[in-house]
Amino acid sequence: MRAMLVGSLIALLAGTALAQDAADPLAELAALANEASANSPEGGGSIRAKKDADVSALARLKDAKNLEGRVESVVVKGFPIVAVTIKVVAPAKEGSGKDVKKNDTVIVTPKFKLDGKNVALADPDTLINAGAFYLKKGDKVAIRLGANKGKYWEADYIERK
Repeated sequence: MRAMLVGSLIALLAGTALAQDAADPLAELAALANEASANSPEGGGSIRAKKDADVSALARLKDAKNLEGRVESVVVKGFPIVAVTIKVVAPAKEGSGKDVKKNDTVIVTPKFKLDGKNVALADPDTLINAGAFYLKKGDKVAIRLGANKGKYWEADYIERK
């Protein structure tokens, strides 16, 4: 009987010791986290990647020669060849886009530079215009209209706003 009592006492003490050991790791983790946040230059705040603003894009989007529109439909032939139907939201103040009126619908194809028979995607202006391939119905765009080709316009650039 005495052996049974000693065994029960050992089991009880061992359970209490295990409970204390289980609490200690959590306390240690909490202390470690507090120490890490105190040593952090952000003080535990969020770290986000920063991207510098593209000044040329800002200038392009605010140009008086741009008209603003909403994409009505997009017809693609193969990257990057595309025809975009645009409903004009705001006509341009200058240039060829000033002759287009608000609520007019125009069909626009982006202007590309060619390298032989291939589209020169290394050219920055062509790369911007290639983005028209990814436009969707409802997108707001800024467009600088170039030459009027009869039923459609060639866009010097077309860019999502």
